[in-house]
Amino acid sequence: MQTDLSLEYAHPDELPPGHANEVRTPATLVEHFLREYSEPGDRVIDPFAGYGTTLTVADRLDREPYGIEYDADRVEYIEGQLETAEAVRHGDVLELEASWIPACDCCFTSPPFMWKDDERNPFENYGGESTYEAYLADIETAFTRLESVLHPDSAVIIDVANMKHEGEVVVTWDDDGDNDRDGNFGYGYDHSYCLVFRNRAE
Repeated sequence: MQTDLSLEYAHPDELPPGHANEVRTPATLVEHFLREYSEPGDRVIDPFAGYGTTLTVADRLDREPYGIEYDADRVEYIEGQLETAEAVRHGDVLELEASWIPACDCCFTSPPFMWKDDERNPFENYGGESTYEAYLADIETAFTRLESVLHPDSAVIIDVANMKHEGEVVVTWDDDGDNDRDGNFGYGYDHSYCLVFRNRAE
């Protein structure tokens, strides 16, 4: 089983003015995993839709996209990228209910990140206040609620990254390498990790 990939970091869709430098998962990464873990006609969900990369890729691959996004401006942007505007819902994943979205076959998402000493709330687009402990609890709540809109055995792919801030590493994957340099990734090249889970709910 191949455990590493090298893909083009590119985005076919331009963001609105003033947002060109926003961090986004590359479309090639989403496409790789949707081809691997879903089929044409499957429903694909991203509970942290952001600017809609997962949704637009799913749509292009003949999957049925669904997303939830906290930020109203981003929802409006996504609606302009999709043929079915109802595919994205303006809402809070922490309040996700099964009635919001039909049962989905696959999830690809990248949750908002948080440094341990940050006091902003990633679940409110970094506009409110939070703690790292509350953030971890919110992550657990979000994925627990996600279970209600997934078919049994659905794949859940989560795009995450090690982060470094003021010398402290927030670890998704540990190794014996040199971790002395600050930065979002810190290893000299742009990379992340995709963690693949299965929904074992019955």
